[in-house]
Parts: sequence; structure tokens; C-alpha cells
Amino acid sequence: MKSLIEDDKLFIENGPTNIIAEVFSSEKKEIYDLICEYSSKFLKDLSLEIETLKKPTSQKNKFVSDIANTMFESTKLFLPNFITPMASVAGSISELLLLKVLEKFKVNKIYINNGGDISLYISKNEKFNFSISGKTVCVIEYSDIAGFGGIATSGWKGRSFSMGIADSVTVIAEKASVADAAATIIGNNIDLKNSNKVKKTAANNLYEETDLNDKLITVSVENLTENEIRRAISKGKVISEHYISKNLIKSVIINLQDNILILGHKFNINFNKKIKLLEV
Repeated sequence: MKSLIEDDKLFIENGPTNIIAEVFSSEKKEIYDLICEYSSKFLKDLSLEIETLKKPTSQKNKFVSDIANTMFESTKLFLPNFITPMASVAGSISELLLLKVLEKFKVNKIYINNGGDISLYISKNEKFNFSISGKTVCVIEYSDIAGFGGIATSGWKGRSFSMGIADSVTVIAEKASVADAAATIIGNNIDLKNSNKVKKTAANNLYEETDLNDKLITVSVENLTENEIRRAISKGKVISEHYISKNLIKSVIINLQDNILILGHKFNINFNKKIKLLEV
């Protein structure tokens, strides 16, 4: 594991985990030490159950560790859609690290960003700003999330595989694990079936150890017409509104070739590049 503190932020590289954490507290060093300790523990726990975690989520799944059970419980919410517990691994790690900190320390504000999947706590009068694909800045206030929140992004251009064609799907929820799972499912549904503008390949052609096995994942998307963009995004709209209505998530921000659709709770969002804001 490599870790360093720079500009009062903690940076961790540990296997597939890439964490940036920032805490506003007088006990910053002790908190960062705890985050380092548990990030290694969670990865070790994951390694002991990894083969089962790669299998599709099922009501029959059984796990031992806290991290594996968090991944399982968050993805189980989205059955019967195809999903594996690995779909929420990054969000689950950031979420459990945050909870470990809050068990022992009092903080005014903390975020733990694990490869773009963020677990967040803010006290009253605090705010948290984050960027989406470098095109928008979202401002979260205490009143938006009652202190706790999770933010996750999925898309075919991201670090993980997607069966859909959205550049990005950002989900804001009460928990990072749930946001991570939801972003994966919604992203997978934003698609144009049998389009010659979309190229896909079996996931295990690109990475033998993938949990997606021979599922087709997107590797390129040509420029789409306005009609094609709306058709694809409409599929994401339907499933997003379903999850919002069930109170599983708070908000969804879909971006497909600089066409953005915002659903659910209206956060304060500023657009800093030319984009087209679609109407619901």
C-alpha cells in the first residue's frame, strides 16, 4: 500500500483501490491512520470471498465479512436486474470507511472518494462540491442529504465496464454502496440495440477476471443523432424514475454526448461547458 498526505488530503493506492480522503477535524492524522488501516482490511476480506462476489447477486448468496455483505445488500435492492456484488465494491469501501471514522471521531465534514465513488458526511452549514465529467459542478448542502450521502458514477467511458452507451450516469443516494449499484444498473439500460454506431465486445475478451464473463460491454460509440440520443436516454429515465419513486436513490444525472438529463431531487448544479439540458 502507498499512502501520503498532501494539501491536508490523504491519498491511498492499494491494489485496485485509489482513495482520496479529506476530513475537517482536529484529529486529522488519527483519522487518516484509521482509513489506511481499514482500507487494507477490507481488501483482504474481499480477497477471501472474491469468487462468490463475482457471481450474480441472488437472494441465496451468503457472505461473512462486513464489506461483502454491504456489497450484497446494496445490489440485492436492484434484483431481478442482472448485477453482481462487485458492481458496488468501490462505493461499499468508501461507505464503510466513512462509518468507521464516524464511530470513533467527531468531524465537521469528510468525504472519501474511491475512484470516483464518494461517501460523504457534512454537518450543518457545510457544503460539498463535486464535478461531473468536467462539465458540471454539483453543490450538496446539509439540507439536501441530512448529513449523509453517497455519490457514484458509471458509464462506458469510465474505469469499469458498462453494457450501455451513456458517457456517465451519476447517482446521488443516502449510501455510496446503493448509489454505486444504481449507477451501474441505470448505465447498463441506456442503450441502442443493434445499432451500427455502437461497438461492443465480450467483457472477458478485455479482462479475463471480470465478473461480467461474456456479457457484451461497450467499447466505442459514434456520434449519435438527436433522436438516437433521446431514445437511449429515455430508457435510463424510466428505470431512474422507478428507483427514485421507491426512495432507493435521490437523484440521477445522465450524460450522453453532452446531452444531460437530471431526474429526482434538484441539487444546485452549475454548467461550466456547453451542454444541452434535456427536458424531463
